[in-house]
Amino acid sequence: NISSLPQSRSWKTFLTMMHWSLRRQSSWVQLAGHQGNFHLSDGGEVLKLYSEVEAACLDVLMKDPLRPFVPQYYGLVTRGELCYIRLEDLLNGLKRPVIMDCKMGVRTYQEEEVMKAQTRTLLRNDMYQKMVKVDPSALSPEEHAQMGVTKWRYLHWRDTTSSTSTLGFRIEGIMMEDGHIRRDFKNIVTLAQVTETLLFFTKKQLDVLKAYHSRLLALNDALKCSPFFRKHEVIGSSLLFVHDHSNKASVWMIDFGKTTPIPEISELKHNVPWTQGSREDGYLLGLTSLITSLSQAISKASWQKTEGDITCCTE
Repeated sequence: NISSLPQSRSWKTFLTMMHWSLRRQSSWVQLAGHQGNFHLSDGGEVLKLYSEVEAACLDVLMKDPLRPFVPQYYGLVTRGELCYIRLEDLLNGLKRPVIMDCKMGVRTYQEEEVMKAQTRTLLRNDMYQKMVKVDPSALSPEEHAQMGVTKWRYLHWRDTTSSTSTLGFRIEGIMMEDGHIRRDFKNIVTLAQVTETLLFFTKKQLDVLKAYHSRLLALNDALKCSPFFRKHEVIGSSLLFVHDHSNKASVWMIDFGKTTPIPEISELKHNVPWTQGSREDGYLLGLTSLITSLSQAISKASWQKTEGDITCCTE
């Protein structure tokens, strides 16, 4: 039952562009668990802590067919001893926005992390504790004895127990218009479950569902003709869904801190399963799943609206 999902006390993954206003900034930073990583500038821009990888991606994306689908990049700014990336505020002009973050791809770890895990076994107790909390049986007797797992082991487990590995994406969290955040979507692994979540997220508003569907179809077209997309392994990136009570709705590609270029001699398909060494990310597999679920949600919402209209007419 989606409506009874517990509200999150701490959201460390962060809906990247999520904030309400200057007066509410402190509350979302606390929820995000990324104090210091984000700020609002005086001009209403979002300042994100500098990442060389992400800045390089954004620089290229500003000249790519994907430009309409990523936040505008305004360059860098220094505050004190820290450097920040200046980004468009995606919530500007929206009143009581509703936000959903979908982590795209069939894996959320880079191939380099797999290689490091195979040569260096740095054990993380914090990640072990997270696994114990969800499923103690997923850990081996050795891992229980060590009370630690490698970062790659944890990420691999998380991907294979969510819709990441089955559908090519997973829902990281939803923020409703009253500011409450829900992120307990770990058990959503089927298209039918995603469809129900989309109906919950949009409150079955057909205009919003159709706007999201149209935006994803346009994104799909842009990805297929994007030189950036063909030449980059897109890992840990999200699609940010945003709408408000006036039914303004859009979807944005965000988070490119783990998106890296591939050798010049090759191109990625993005629509095939990953095997070690292939660098395939399965981004298009996830996008196709989302488009399918939105189509199903539109059909279901239309049918329920028609049923409701008929009931009203016969009463």
